[in-house]
Amino acid sequence: MKITWTASNNSSFLNGSRSAPTILAAVRAARAYVRGELCGEGTLVILVNGHPVRRDERSIFTGFRWVTWGAA
Repeated sequence: MKITWTASNNSSFLNGSRSAPTILAAVRAARAYVRGELCGEGTLVILVNGHPVRRDERSIFTGFRWVTWGAA
């Protein structure tokens, strides 16, 4: 099972994806990337074997809280 993640916001994105040993590790790494590199706003996608299984968003539209969409 290959777990990867990617993140983006309206003006920036991670060029490609990064791997992680677990889904939890992917979520933590992607959220840290959004906080640090995307100025605290963005969407992250967790993929297992290339298929999206989780999408988290933090933005003005979510009240700057993390919201999880489509967890499989």
